[in-house]
Amino acid sequence: MVNWYERMDNKYIKLNIFPIITEVLFVLVCLLFQGYYIYINFLFYIVLAICFWLREDFSIQEWLDSFKGGKNFWKQVALTILFFCLAFVFTNILENMFPYLNTGMIKLKADNWLKLILFTGSTIILPPIVEEVFYRKNLTSFKNGKTLILTTLFSMFAYALEHAFTIWGIFLCMIWALPLSISYIKTKNIYVAMTAHFICNFVINGIAVVEVCGFLLH
Repeated sequence: MVNWYERMDNKYIKLNIFPIITEVLFVLVCLLFQGYYIYINFLFYIVLAICFWLREDFSIQEWLDSFKGGKNFWKQVALTILFFCLAFVFTNILENMFPYLNTGMIKLKADNWLKLILFTGSTIILPPIVEEVFYRKNLTSFKNGKTLILTTLFSMFAYALEHAFTIWGIFLCMIWALPLSISYIKTKNIYVAMTAHFICNFVINGIAVVEVCGFLLH
């Protein structure tokens, strides 16, 4: 008879095998076709968003309902945003300390209306859903303490690899992932991390969208 641990392992692998293969293909295609990041990035997000939606890994209605969670929910969101911002500040300090190290970050350029739409989708709308469901909810296992640590580190690495292609860049992006991972582990509520992630992306990348809109209109 297959024991409980083996069943959990099989479930974990089955849950994550398609998203992991999708990410591996994403990285390979990005390395081969570097001038098409914005299209490849959007395709990666839309494929996984559809996958997670069909599997019912998340619910937009549940996400909206979570907004009614009161002070406790929004306190957790605020703390996640705070530490997420601190992680960005810390990585910026590190980048300035070692400017000669290549981060290998994926940079998306939107110089026409189609690319701006793709940019908006793949930097504001889709990442909070896809990244939190994949890297936090699905890749993080609470089976035991050791498994939790190992799967959290792996999820942080996978998140980082989706953003950067050098060791230095991956290390910096893993720092970004840390507050989101801790938030999910502490709350066990993926909608806290999703909300915090969306707010940060909306503010930071929303500014870029407005600037590009102004450029295209003129």
